Amino acid sequence: MFRSPAFAGALALAAALLAGCSATTSTTLANDIATFNAEVANNLPAACALLATTDASFQTIVATGQISSAAVSGERAAMAGVNTLCANPSAVNAATGLQTLANAYAAIVEAGNAN
Repeated sequence: MFRSPAFAGALALAAALLAGCSATTSTTLANDIATFNAEVANNLPAACALLATTDASFQTIVATGQISSAAVSGERAAMAGVNTLCANPSAVNAATGLQTLANAYAAIVEAGNAN
């Protein structure tokens, strides 16, 4: 008889701890997503401007003919991803940004394999 109430109490305590863990994890995840979204909103416009300048510089170097076609294709694919993100920075969030980056990565890999 002693084992049953003790077991039930331990089970109830474990259930309460797990429930608290889930709520804490959900809250932490929500806070992390909110932080990511705020960082994107604050920093993406400046990053986009820097990447546009970098692309212009790269294109100047490409014009010299000293850059391989594989590098040009890879950079073109990367900039397509950048342009997708930078076209509307206010629409980028944790959900859309990560998927767009994954698509850009896949395009860069594909461009590298094509050459």
